[in-house]
Amino acid sequence: MLKIILLFMFLFSSIFSTEKEEFAFMGLTVSSKTIEIDVNNEKVTSIGLRYGKQTLDWRTMFTYNYHKEYQSFSAEIDKILMDKFLGTPRIRPYIGLTVGTLKLDYNAIEDTSGYYYGPTIGFIFYTTDNIDIDLSYHYYTVQEIEEAKNIKGATLSVHYFY
Repeated sequence: MLKIILLFMFLFSSIFSTEKEEFAFMGLTVSSKTIEIDVNNEKVTSIGLRYGKQTLDWRTMFTYNYHKEYQSFSAEIDKILMDKFLGTPRIRPYIGLTVGTLKLDYNAIEDTSGYYYGPTIGFIFYTTDNIDIDLSYHYYTVQEIEEAKNIKGATLSVHYFY
C-alpha cells in the first residue's frame, strides 16, 4: 500500500511541477480525531511533522502523526480555491484528498495495521511571508482494520516556508 501511495504522490507532483514558482515548507501539526471503533468512539490528540511543496494553486504534503495508540503517515493533495474569495490573499480556502497508512493499538482491535483515505477542507492563513497557519477538517474511511470504520476531526498546523 505504501508503494501505491508514493507512486500516486509522485505522479501528481510531476503533473503540477510545470508551474514556475514552488514553495517548500516544513511544519508542525496538532490534530484532534475521533476514531469510530465498532460502537465506541475513541478520541485522540496527536502531534505530527509535515513536509510539503506549494504552488499558487496546488499543495502536496507528507505528514507523520504520532500518539501512543495511533500512528499514521499520509500524503495529501490540496487545490487552493478562489484566491480572491474572501477579498484578501492572506486567507485562502482549499479542498484536498488524503491517503495514508495507519497503525492503531487498542485492545478491541485484532488487525492493527491498515490504510485510510478521504477528503480534507480548510483555510490557510498567511501570517508572514515565511509562516502560515492551516486549519482543516478531515473525514477518512478506514480499510483493512475490520473494527475501525472512520476517522474525523480537526487539524491545526504551522508551516515555515524556506
